[in-house]
Amino acid sequence: MQDARRSDRLRGSLANGVVRLFRLVNRVHNRKFRRTGVSAEQAHILTLLSLEGPLTIGRLQRLLALSSPTLTGAIDRLEALELVRRVPSPEDRRAFVIEPRVTARKLAQLDAVIEEGDGACFAPLTPTERKELLRLLEKCIAHLDGDT
Repeated sequence: MQDARRSDRLRGSLANGVVRLFRLVNRVHNRKFRRTGVSAEQAHILTLLSLEGPLTIGRLQRLLALSSPTLTGAIDRLEALELVRRVPSPEDRRAFVIEPRVTARKLAQLDAVIEEGDGACFAPLTPTERKELLRLLEKCIAHLDGDT
């Protein structure tokens, strides 16, 4: 009886559902990004840098909600591919700023894969449902972002 209640609780857990969805979406996106030579995580970094401009590692970490070792490893790999570079921060001698070095053509390729992946992952949802899901996710993110 107790196992049935635990099982029901797990199946009814929003956190469990979001984690499972994240893993599946990440798997789909990583498969699709293989042909671009970067991972989904690296594509997210490049896209964010292209939109925001150069950012410190700390700012990138906050915006992406990535751990420091994960972000550092991703930046190391992007730097080896010459898609970003680290430059000393003009405001803080101890910090580095990450600059994008990605071409417009590469960004268009990444954007196309993001769109393709989103289409594959969220095909069962109508455009209105997708908008509502994104709204609800953003609401939760905003709530939790202050706790980190």
